[in-house]
Amino acid sequence: MKKWVDSSNLKIQTPLREVVKGVLMKFECDNPGGSHKVRAARYLIEKAVRDGRIVPGETVVVEKTGGNFGFGLAVVCHELHVQVELAVGLGFSAVKRRCLEMFGARLIGIDMLSRGATPKEVVAWRLDQASRSGQSCFFTDQFSNLASLHAHEFETGAELIEQLRQWPRLKQVIFVGCAGTGASFTGITRALRSQYEVTCILVEPEGCDSAQGIFAEHPFEGMAVGVAPPFLEWELIQARYAVSPQMAMETKRRFCQSHGYLIGNTTAACLTVAMQLAQRLTDEQKVVLLFYDHGLWYTQS
Repeated sequence: MKKWVDSSNLKIQTPLREVVKGVLMKFECDNPGGSHKVRAARYLIEKAVRDGRIVPGETVVVEKTGGNFGFGLAVVCHELHVQVELAVGLGFSAVKRRCLEMFGARLIGIDMLSRGATPKEVVAWRLDQASRSGQSCFFTDQFSNLASLHAHEFETGAELIEQLRQWPRLKQVIFVGCAGTGASFTGITRALRSQYEVTCILVEPEGCDSAQGIFAEHPFEGMAVGVAPPFLEWELIQARYAVSPQMAMETKRRFCQSHGYLIGNTTAACLTVAMQLAQRLTDEQKVVLLFYDHGLWYTQS
């Protein structure tokens, strides 16, 4: 008999490649769902099933997301026969929203969002509706759920450490990343620090300062999302770099032409900084970053 908590059919192990001299990129775009977020989704959902908070075939999973975590939830929950409902802001990629439905997610509150409601308000409405009707709903709450952090510390980070053994002379890792919730940044950094000397670089959009609560409009979905990253441990960060959309788009174009991969906007921003840092490395140092997701979500229809 199949165990409900077994989503082992989801192969989550992505390659680490030296894409530019001194720059190692972990290709999380190769994951089911197309991004690193499937790791957190699987870890979080399986824990909730084990704890009895999700009953496959009965419980509906609800979340507000800009897309990648939603894809992860859709992929994992399909394996476990769990329905997923997502509140996705209308300002996010229309391509992403259509593809989320193709992956099996149900987008909720569209009329409410059109009238000016926030995704948070849509989720609150849906949970209240479920409570009144006696329906079983589980709000994954990625901005508060520690399982997201643990997924990257104990899975993504551990896998990365094992792969870094390919470079036996490596002593110092310069980790370049961005933060939405901060779960992957903090989790991976914690793991790396158990084995290496680590310098952490946070990348933010030009005009934003998450630590000060300063946010501007930008095209980098997944970083500087309008709230301070709840899981980001600021004391881990040695430096912060601001990247403009123009800089990132030029990096994106060059990487697409030289490597044949269309990287996402946040990856392009981080790679912009990584290539700058790689110019002054020793043989015992490497810059490491994630290929968070591919760029197809961000094309316009």
